[in-house]
Amino acid sequence: MRTMISSLSQVEAVLFDLDGTLVDTNIDFPLMKRELCALASKEGLPAAELARLDILAMVDEGARQLQFLGKLEQAERFRASALAKLEEIELRHAATASEVPGARELVARLMAKGIKVGIVTRNCRSASELALRLVGIEPDVLVCREDCSACKPHPDQLHVALTKLGANPSYSVMIGDHIMDVQSGNAAGLMTIGLLRDNKPCNFFDNAKPDLVVRSLTEVMRAIIGDNC
Repeated sequence: MRTMISSLSQVEAVLFDLDGTLVDTNIDFPLMKRELCALASKEGLPAAELARLDILAMVDEGARQLQFLGKLEQAERFRASALAKLEEIELRHAATASEVPGARELVARLMAKGIKVGIVTRNCRSASELALRLVGIEPDVLVCREDCSACKPHPDQLHVALTKLGANPSYSVMIGDHIMDVQSGNAAGLMTIGLLRDNKPCNFFDNAKPDLVVRSLTEVMRAIIGDNC
């Protein structure tokens, strides 16, 4: 395992996941899957098979299958309808967003120390910006699913964020509450911190192998800057 960055002068950037890490919107993922399955069935796609995938993979795979069959118009219709439905659900939940304890203070202190802050999310931009406005967090960079062809756990989103920030992955940290966050951070060459929320088992991150697992954003501050933060 890599050694966690310990010196303030070494840290160039910190990338955060959004939902579950800095804000809580309690998005109804089962509802999303039901809605996508309904759209898939309407287009003659195997809904039960697609339901085994994660939300965005369902959209990509459904469109891919239709394209493979030469149904290009249907593929575009399915993708557009699916993304519109996801955005509708995300916006509804973002309207009730609340701060994960310590999120605003952590972001503010990092930025005050000259550390660049980026947010990398699989959510849509409109819902992400709404949630951030409601909780009062303004990062240097926000990278959403519209900004890349491949989202977490693929590293592309993190590469985009670091390029915008002008930061070196070797001196950057990725923090998130999901395995995908750690996987993308590891793949992009960043240090990784898994935020273990109370509703997750103790071994949740074991297979993803983050550099550090914490239970609060206060622990994140301590890990990056130290006790005198």
